[in-house]
Amino acid sequence: MKKFSAPIAAAVAACFLLAACGEPSPSGGAFTNPGDSLGGGGVVQEIPSATVSEGAAEAEKAAGEIASAAEIPAAAIPVTSATVIAEAGDYVVSGTVEGKIEVAAESGVRLFLQNAAISNAKKVIESAGDLTLTLVGENTVGNTNAEGSNTVDCAGRLTVNGTGSLAVTATKNGISANSIAVRDATLTVNAAKDGLHAEIDYDSATTTPEFSYEAGGWVVINGAKLTAFCQNDGIQADTFVLIRGESAVDITTNGGAPQTITEASSDSGDGKGIKAGAIDWGADDAEIVSDGYLIAIEGGAVNINSNDDAIHSDGELVVSGGQLEIAAGDDALHAEALLTFAGGSVAVSRCYEGLEAAKVEISGGDIYVASADDGINAADGTASFPGQANANCHIIISGGNIEVNAEGDGIDSNGTMLISGGTVFVSGPTNGGNAALDSDGGILVNGGYLFAVGPIGMVETPAQNSAQNVVSFATNAAIAAGTNLTLTGENGSALFTYAPAKTCRSVIVSCPELKTNGSYAIYGGDTALCTFTVTARITTVGGAGGMNDPGGMPGGGGSPMRPGFPGGRR
Repeated sequence: MKKFSAPIAAAVAACFLLAACGEPSPSGGAFTNPGDSLGGGGVVQEIPSATVSEGAAEAEKAAGEIASAAEIPAAAIPVTSATVIAEAGDYVVSGTVEGKIEVAAESGVRLFLQNAAISNAKKVIESAGDLTLTLVGENTVGNTNAEGSNTVDCAGRLTVNGTGSLAVTATKNGISANSIAVRDATLTVNAAKDGLHAEIDYDSATTTPEFSYEAGGWVVINGAKLTAFCQNDGIQADTFVLIRGESAVDITTNGGAPQTITEASSDSGDGKGIKAGAIDWGADDAEIVSDGYLIAIEGGAVNINSNDDAIHSDGELVVSGGQLEIAAGDDALHAEALLTFAGGSVAVSRCYEGLEAAKVEISGGDIYVASADDGINAADGTASFPGQANANCHIIISGGNIEVNAEGDGIDSNGTMLISGGTVFVSGPTNGGNAALDSDGGILVNGGYLFAVGPIGMVETPAQNSAQNVVSFATNAAIAAGTNLTLTGENGSALFTYAPAKTCRSVIVSCPELKTNGSYAIYGGDTALCTFTVTARITTVGGAGGMNDPGGMPGGGGSPMRPGFPGGRR
């Protein structure tokens, strides 16, 4: 379930107007931005453009159609004890079986589990090639050896389907295969390592293999239910993960996210919810570097409570549908190259950083993030310095409803930031060393609705070559958390009300209705904070005599390097 405050819904429906206060606040003092890397607006030199990616379409093509369940054929061969299946055909396991079921045939085997309970010290079901498991009724498989073994191990593609269920207990990975496709079935996995583990066997390679989806290493969940409790990753895939249809995925890793998340706890996190990437090859386990690694969530309900990142791709992460609920000890959504959010919803109750990638592009959907550090962050792991933009990084927001409640920077880009649509609300930090908005290459506001509040000390004003009017207002008198900030028009009618999650002294707002020479007012509760008139593309007004408050960083700018974390990227 998304966790938006009521004002977000009101903002979309209501007219959102705010402009510059033409009169200084009673405390006096002209508003300046000593922490603004663009000197109070500046000009953005490089305007970012959205990335065109065919990754999800290529992944769907590679996975192909997942077979639906079939009725148990009357001629299916009963399996009542440990056995070796040497020939293709249909087999059915019912009742209690002690020992391993080994499939030596490399293809053409359908194994029906009908209220079966299968156990073994090491591997329970092992296949030399492709295998289809069809679930009927309630089934269990489990192993016990202390050294650790995969419970279900398939050298080829494993398809799990049916209307029944399977509970897997594993001393290593629950289900391991070259590729795993799950349709309609219900899986519950308790594993000492990964829940679902899809891996390409490149151990004997002597030269770097070519990255290819056709080689396998993927997991597809289509209309299925997966519940996983794992010490390592819930889903680990070499190439890609697709979640589609009316799926329900519930993953807890390594005890879940700490109740209190710090930089130190995020550094020591272990156990990701869903992970794609880092193919190993050769005797020395060298890694294949590629932007082709992919996680795509197109539908379903995904609930992750992870000790490390909740969803992590070594390449691209695409969310185009579904409902995500996340608690993460480190990043909630992380991609090394590109993170796109086009539909669906995500509610992050706690994390270290919320959405992070070199390029973050949001065009739709509902996003709520509560973070111990940055809410949304564009960084690629390379060092950055104040005022020096990273051309490989950007944030583009062209649609969607976004609410960020961050202890670090609310929205932070090591490159540029472009807001051209959508509704963006940021309750930034209270520490003056961070800001509601922070961008080393500058912030362009060309459309949409923006309301960002935070402290004084590192305020960064959007760029002067923005296409839409922007107002940056500051006050010496702190605005208490939960105060209704009401914007009124010339006739005194309330246009919009927002209650920031934290105490603030800086407010940055922009909307299409913000007209040059228009007159408006801002109220804090029933008290008028100021009346104002828009006077320029970027209008900075209000009293800020206490800009050099404790914790502030006057004279700085952009994203100062955090010790040990180049550019803020962990």
